[in-house]
Amino acid sequence: MAIVALNNIEKNFGRRVIFDQLNFTIDRGERVGLIGDNGSGKSTLFRAISGQMPVDDGQIIIADSARVGHLPQDPVFDPANTIMDEAELAFTKLHDLSHQLRELEHGMAHLSGDELDKVLKKYQDTQHDFELAGGYKWQHRVEAMLAGVGLAPATWEQNVTTLSGGQRSRLALAKLLIEPCDLLLLDEPTNHLDLAAIAWLEEFLASYSGAVLIISHDRYLLDRLTTRIVWLTGAKLRSYPGNYSAFVQQRQIQELTQQRAYEEQQADIAKQEEFIRRFGAGQRAREAKGRQKRLYRLLESDEIIQNVQNAASIRMPLKVDRRAGDRVLRVKDLTKSYGKQTLWSDVSLEVGRGERIGILGPNASGKTTFLETLLGRVEPDAGDIQWGASLKIGYYDQRLGEFNPDHTVAEEVRGKRDVSDADLRAVLALMLFRGDDVDKQIRLLSGGERARVAIGRLLVDRPNVLIMDEPTNHLDINSCEALERALGDFAGTIICVSHDRYFLDRVAERLLVLEPPGIVSFEGNYTAWANHLARKAAAPVSAPAKRRVAAPQVSRKDALAKKKSTNPSARVFGRMNIEELEKQIEQAEAALSVCRSKLGDPKTARDGDRVRQLVREDEALSKKLRELEEEYFARNP
Repeated sequence: MAIVALNNIEKNFGRRVIFDQLNFTIDRGERVGLIGDNGSGKSTLFRAISGQMPVDDGQIIIADSARVGHLPQDPVFDPANTIMDEAELAFTKLHDLSHQLRELEHGMAHLSGDELDKVLKKYQDTQHDFELAGGYKWQHRVEAMLAGVGLAPATWEQNVTTLSGGQRSRLALAKLLIEPCDLLLLDEPTNHLDLAAIAWLEEFLASYSGAVLIISHDRYLLDRLTTRIVWLTGAKLRSYPGNYSAFVQQRQIQELTQQRAYEEQQADIAKQEEFIRRFGAGQRAREAKGRQKRLYRLLESDEIIQNVQNAASIRMPLKVDRRAGDRVLRVKDLTKSYGKQTLWSDVSLEVGRGERIGILGPNASGKTTFLETLLGRVEPDAGDIQWGASLKIGYYDQRLGEFNPDHTVAEEVRGKRDVSDADLRAVLALMLFRGDDVDKQIRLLSGGERARVAIGRLLVDRPNVLIMDEPTNHLDINSCEALERALGDFAGTIICVSHDRYFLDRVAERLLVLEPPGIVSFEGNYTAWANHLARKAAAPVSAPAKRRVAAPQVSRKDALAKKKSTNPSARVFGRMNIEELEKQIEQAEAALSVCRSKLGDPKTARDGDRVRQLVREDEALSKKLRELEEEYFARNP
C-alpha cells in the first residue's frame, strides 16, 4: 500500500523547470535512495512532500493517518534548550500526560471520600493513556538514540546554541528517529556522522518498519540499505530496482541501448534525406515526397530518439610539475593534546612516494588536527616531522573558509599564482564555471561550487603531494566519481581524511586509523579494514592484520612504573610475557568491538538498563585495553 503518491507534479522557479509532471509512489517498508546532481531539486521535492512548499500543479497524496518525518539539512532548535530538552520534545504528549499525573497526585493528597474517588478514577485513566503512549520507556529511548548518533552523555546538558554544525545535525537526526514515522525523509543524514554512527544508522534503518526516502551521496550506504534508486534528472524521475550498484549497471545498459538506437535512427534519417535530395525532382519524385512526409512526421513525433545526454561533471586532470623524492614524509614520536585530552601520543610513521593513504577515525579524534600538524599549521606538543625533497604540497580544506567572500571565482582561483588568462579560463571551464559564472562572488556560491573552486586551485598549482580533508563532503555523486577517476590517474602522493567509505575503497591503498591515543596503520582499503574488524569480532584470538605505529617514548618508563606500583591490574599484567600480553590486547579489542556493536544495535534502544550496562562495560574494557597497551609499550619502547 502506498504511503505517498505524486501525480503529475510540476514546479517552476521563474523560467527554470524543476519538476515536469513527476509521478512517484513509495510503499510501506521500502527504502528508496533519491539521487541527482546538486541543484536538481531533491531537497525541494522533500519540502513539497512534507508540505513545506506548494507545487504549481499536480497532487501529492499521503495515506490517511500516515506520519511523515523530515530531516532537513539546516535544523532549527529553541535556543533556550539543552540537547536533552530538544530530544524530549519528540515526546510532547508523554510530557503533558506526565505533568497531569503529577498534578493529580498532589491533588489527591488533600482529598477524601467521593472527591478522592473521582480524582483517582481520572488518575487511573490518565495513567492508562500514559502507558499506552510508551510510559517511562521514552527516557531510555531518548538516551539510546542520542548515544547511537554519537552524542555522549557528557553533552546532554549542553545548550543547543553552543553546538557545532555536526552536533546540530546529529541532534536533529536523533529527534527524528526517536518517535516512529510511517515515512522518513532523510536529507543527507550521514553528513557530520563518523563511521561508527553511520554504521549504527544503517543498522537502524535496515530494520525500520516504516518507509524511508533518503537523499545521500554516500554510495556505500545506498548499496547496503536501499531497495530502489530514484534518479531526478532533467526535471523527471526515473526508477531503478535494487541498490546503487544495480542502478549504475542498469543505467549503463540503458544508455548504451539508447545510444545505439539513436545512432541507427540518425543513420536512417540521413539515408532518407539523401534519397529525397537525389530524387526529389526526378522520376522517383513521388516516392521522394512520400518519404519526406514520413520523415517530417517522425521528426515531430515522440518516436524520435534523443542522444544520451551525459550530465555535466567536473574533469580534473591532476598533473604534477616535478617528481618527488622516494621518501615523502617521516614522522617520529608525534604527540598532541588539548587539555586533558590526548589526541595521539608518540606516533611514528613514514610515507613513500606514490602512496595513497586514507585517514579515518571517530569524531573529535583529531583527524583534521593531524593534517594541520603535518602541514605546520598546528604546533605539536612533541615529536618531529620531516618532509622529503622536491615536494609541492596542495591542501584541500573541508571548511572552505580560506576564500575571500568578495573575490570572484576567477580572482580566487588565480590568487597570486602565475597563470595565463587562457589557462585560467580552461581550468574554470573544467570546474563547470563558464561565461558569467567566473565573475560570481564567492559569497554567492553554494557548498558544491566552493568545493569546485578549491579543486580548481589545486589544478593550477599542480602539486605532487595532495593532502585532502573530506573532499567529497560538498560534491554530488557525479562529481565524487569524477574526483575518484582523477585521483586514480594522479602520479603523486595522496593523504586524505574521509568518512566516505565508497571513496576510500576506490582511492586508498593504506589506512591510518585514529584510535586515541594511538594510530593504527593498515594495508588495504576500507572494505578490507571492515572485514578485518569482523573477523576479529568473530574470532578473538585470530592473528592481527595490522601494525601499530604508536609507541610511548622511553622517557615515560618511570611514570609507567610508578603507575603500575599503585595499580593492581597493572601488577597482574606485569607478570605476563609478551605473547600473553598480545593475546590479551587482541581479546580486549575484540570484546570492545562486540560491546560497541551491541550498543549500536537499534534493538538496544528499547532497553535503557541494557544501554547503561553496555556503557559501563565499554568504559571497563577501554580502561583494561589502555592498561594492557601501557604495559606492552613499556616493555617495547
